[in-house]
Amino acid sequence: MWETHRLPYSEHGTGFIEVHHLKPVHTLLPGQKTKLDDLALLCANCHRMIHARKPWLTLEQLRQTLQR
Repeated sequence: MWETHRLPYSEHGTGFIEVHHLKPVHTLLPGQKTKLDDLALLCANCHRMIHARKPWLTLEQLRQTLQR
């Protein structure tokens, strides 16, 4: 999504990534599995912003927020 190596986290913060479920886990039916296409890789800050309040932001809403 974004080039996280360009973010100002220094070497200490390099190499960390979080996985965001595009299809919330609580909506999965019993026995249903998450597919790779249902996941997005985000830095911790972006992941936190998506889940900061309900309804959760979509990836596109997050992009628009960050481009302002």
